[in-house]
Amino acid sequence: MAAKAGILATWLSSAQARDIELSDAATAYLERARRRVAELARVGEEQAAAHGLTVLKGRRIAAHMPGWMLRQSGDADLVAPDEEALWHCVLDLSARYDAVPQGVSVMDGEFGRHVCVAMKWPAEEAHLDKPMGADVSTCAFTGDLKGVPVRAVPPEHDDLCGLFAVAEERFQRKFHIKDLLDFSVLAELAERRLGDALVSVVREHAEALALAPELRALIRKTAPWSPLSRRWRETLDELGPAGKAEKARRRPGRAGVARLRFGFPLDTVPSREMRATVHRRPGGDVATTPLGSCLLVENPVLTEDVVVEAVDYARTLAAEGGESHASHRDR
Repeated sequence: MAAKAGILATWLSSAQARDIELSDAATAYLERARRRVAELARVGEEQAAAHGLTVLKGRRIAAHMPGWMLRQSGDADLVAPDEEALWHCVLDLSARYDAVPQGVSVMDGEFGRHVCVAMKWPAEEAHLDKPMGADVSTCAFTGDLKGVPVRAVPPEHDDLCGLFAVAEERFQRKFHIKDLLDFSVLAELAERRLGDALVSVVREHAEALALAPELRALIRKTAPWSPLSRRWRETLDELGPAGKAEKARRRPGRAGVARLRFGFPLDTVPSREMRATVHRRPGGDVATTPLGSCLLVENPVLTEDVVVEAVDYARTLAAEGGESHASHRDR
């Protein structure tokens, strides 16, 4: 059941803490999971220190859990202060860990441009475990790309940053048991820090971050499993009207909503600039980046002709250094 719920290593850590005897295989799995989490935490701290990035979730949540409990981690979530820092981080990951890009996403809007890059490299046990990874972005929360705006800066304190980072996951998937564990720990931490101000502070952040419906759903899902305090019950009630108002704002044309385009890789020829430069063309815009060129598409299903034309165009850019296409560039 723990494996099906995606919390096998966490459950094994709790069993070990209760002196339940584990098999050699289970112990080996748990210790490998611990090394994975420690490595991802180290990567996050390393990149934050080197390039001025902010770590979301991960160690910022795990640090407040009981010492015996292992909080599982799939990758490191990193927010860069600007695009130059993002590319420095991405190239650093490539050089240190032989990490390769799994995707480059470009989001445009009235706010300008945000870029997200997913990097992957082999796990310690490559045949059994998911790859190690780091998601590096110039914004903290991307929303649903329909009616929820991009929010670039996360809350400062660990408790609120974690709470809303977990709530944001609802745009990608349903909440998991891991999310309920995270909320239980962070909710207690926030209440200890804020006291009676909890209700108003959480509501104000939920409204500012456009996450009142998602946070309310997270609280409601956790409540039957982990009883809420009086303050959190009041917070749940306060988030009701805020959630309805937020849902009413989620409509086409809302300010700050991003247009997302995925980067289909065309080559590995690095650009001269530490940024993504978009070259406009009738057959689909091509972005040159420090990792290589990519075709920007909204639909990931492409015909062979479209790809061939884009590859040829990227070769032309590489041969000419991109300078002859300056009139087509969108910086």
